Amino acid sequence: MSEAPALVSATLAQLYMQQEHLEQARRVLARVLAADPLHGHALVLAERLAHRSRARLYAAFQPGRGVVVRWHDAPPDPALHLILAVFRPVPALPGRTSTWITSARCREQAGEHTFEIAGGPRPNPASASLCLARLGADGLQLLAVHEAISWPTPAGP
Repeated sequence: MSEAPALVSATLAQLYMQQEHLEQARRVLARVLAADPLHGHALVLAERLAHRSRARLYAAFQPGRGVVVRWHDAPPDPALHLILAVFRPVPALPGRTSTWITSARCREQAGEHTFEIAGGPRPNPASASLCLARLGADGLQLLAVHEAISWPTPAGP
């Protein structure tokens, strides 16, 4: 039995890009351009992808440790930072939130960093946003953004 030819098109690559499946988009575009090196739509998409970062972040709150962040495929750049913003409710002011922002320099293209969270092993409930960004004279360039994470006050005695 013969296999059906794989469906590849610049439109499929564009859909992958819109869904942030950048590696799949790169593979599809490579196949389209291998078949037709002058394919206009594929060339434009490949140019857009060239400016998109391959960097990825993985993060989780770990009780007793804090927010543990792993990254990979970051470009080598001395101005690269992990940036963490923590948002906590202010019990004395219902509906109000305090914000704490910190950062750590990324000296390697891949690694792990732990942001300690105030409150010890039982911190107050909070949510956090994180990103991997380049800080430059022209401002902040986001290379990877992690979905927000939250943690409740742990149950216990």
